[in-house]
Amino acid sequence: MHSSREPVAIRLPKTYDAEQLVRNLQILREVEATPQPGPYHKGEWKGIALHSTGGKDSVFPSAPGLDSFRETENLRRTPYFRWILDDLKCPKEVVRILFLPPGGHIKDHFDFHTSFQFGLLRLHIPIITHPDVEFVIDGERVEWKPGELWYGDFSKVHSVKNNSPVVRAHMVIDVQINEFLLRLFPEDFVARRRREGISMTRESVAASATELRRFACDFRIPGEFMPMFVIGKPLSTLTRGTTAAVRVIDGKLTVLIDQEPAFRLERISEDTFSIAGLPPGISLRFLEENHSVREIILDLKGVPKDLYSARLGTLVGPFIRQRQVSLPVLTKVLPASGEMV
Repeated sequence: MHSSREPVAIRLPKTYDAEQLVRNLQILREVEATPQPGPYHKGEWKGIALHSTGGKDSVFPSAPGLDSFRETENLRRTPYFRWILDDLKCPKEVVRILFLPPGGHIKDHFDFHTSFQFGLLRLHIPIITHPDVEFVIDGERVEWKPGELWYGDFSKVHSVKNNSPVVRAHMVIDVQINEFLLRLFPEDFVARRRREGISMTRESVAASATELRRFACDFRIPGEFMPMFVIGKPLSTLTRGTTAAVRVIDGKLTVLIDQEPAFRLERISEDTFSIAGLPPGISLRFLEENHSVREIILDLKGVPKDLYSARLGTLVGPFIRQRQVSLPVLTKVLPASGEMV
């Protein structure tokens, strides 16, 4: 009987040398791995960053920030890992080596920001694994072998339990979507995703500081959407929302929260900006009137309604294909003089 259920995992048509993967992993054996975020494990799940915001050791995925994604010192030391990332000709966000020791358990959770609609996919290359590792996605056990390249739908509930005697190690690659990446998938699968909507990566548009000053304003971020913009603070402190300021700093349009630079905006069209550190499924559109900003439209694609639960790895309520939300502009800034009006 034919099933309409979409695959939870797809092996992509690239295979890497398992021995070289292990040799490069050994180069990093003295690097201290960092516990991964999330309440669904006890701290035993750890990682090493190969590619991250600003090239730092941070392993936190999809977080708004001031820097672009860059290779880390760990990647510069591991030529085969670097070759693999160069071989995947699509924009990379965070790339990690993730470790789960014997007895380790990553409990049921989902990663809301990994979907075609939001514009970020998570790929895996197993380096060290074992048949006794229980890796389950949406109720289906998957078994991936070293050197294979896999896509998993991690927007579905998934878990890992290491019942084996070995430390499981995977390279986990978060990528934005371009045509190169889509060509790795079966054509019929891609056609169905296109019908649902895919947020493709977009190149930034050059803009001078003078051009960008016209977008300066203060606006309100409602508490409902704060988990998209603020990472690393207790979620309970975000529910009241906040006032944010848009200013040009060092030639870049920058959003300040609590008077501190929080994240950079990248211009992708005349009036629309992506957010540094986040996938293309979120953007801000600035609507102008009489040479100043009158309204900002937050455009979100393919994310859950309850973003607080989502940040904790729990799905509460529906996924929404697209939301457009007006963010109230509180104070306008005259571009020429910088005066508040």
